[in-house]
Amino acid sequence: MHNFSNILTLVQPRTQDLISLKKSILLAKSNQATITVLSTKKKPSVFHKWLHRPETNEYDNEEKINKLVSFAQNIGVSISYKIREEADQFVGLQKQLEESKYDLVVAKHQKEEEAQHRLFDRAEYSHLLDVSDTSILFVGEHPWLNNGNILAAIETEENTLTHKTFNDEIIEKSNDFAKLLMSDIHLFNCYLESCSVSFQNETPITEFQNHLNKLTSLVKPYHLKEKFLHVEEGLADDIIPYQANKYNANVVVMGCGEHKGWLSRIKGHTIDYVFEKLECDLLALKQSSLH
Repeated sequence: MHNFSNILTLVQPRTQDLISLKKSILLAKSNQATITVLSTKKKPSVFHKWLHRPETNEYDNEEKINKLVSFAQNIGVSISYKIREEADQFVGLQKQLEESKYDLVVAKHQKEEEAQHRLFDRAEYSHLLDVSDTSILFVGEHPWLNNGNILAAIETEENTLTHKTFNDEIIEKSNDFAKLLMSDIHLFNCYLESCSVSFQNETPITEFQNHLNKLTSLVKPYHLKEKFLHVEEGLADDIIPYQANKYNANVVVMGCGEHKGWLSRIKGHTIDYVFEKLECDLLALKQSSLH
């Protein structure tokens, strides 16, 4: 399985639990993948250099990281640990991605405080998505259960070849990820009720049936059983977290970055509305990283 075989794991500042590294090791063990652990240390200011007093992170995780790296090596995982001295972690990530090609970036989802959400504030995950041209797995404390579920959000309303190709890639990579976690894959789509759809003299079909037909047609090559296909009425912002909780999902998979510039602003970013509501992990697949 070549998907997710070269993993870049971010160890973010102010993080003590190292959950991104722990889950990366689980993935790598299942997939015989290679891990590069990246920690970014802030460059010391001129003032601190003058005082000969280096700036340090709030938590120094180096000893814990080295122990986990040693543990991974002992169980047969190919892993290396790299420290970059940069202005911030986003610069460090960007430079690392420019130097080497990765299939997946793993980062902890740093929950934002409600008070911090002002009109022009941008959450850390948004910066990571902007900087990375590689898909990102945002992880938290939610455990990965054996025989659990992977939920993939599929949009069927666009008919362009590019979008259809992206949907195929989402399904294929979701299926691969489900195998790694020994989980079932569920595909779901949502819609807003408008009116019945009819063709010539045929009996009108409901929006629900129309979307289910499109989803069924899309997944036909993958031989998924009907019980793993779900269509719900409502906004994706609400339906995705609802379905994730209903099935106690290990991971929700969503496409992102399909549209750029003004088009992305018109369509909006569902991931922006879903992110803070999810209790489970989120795999954001970037179209630019798909081959």
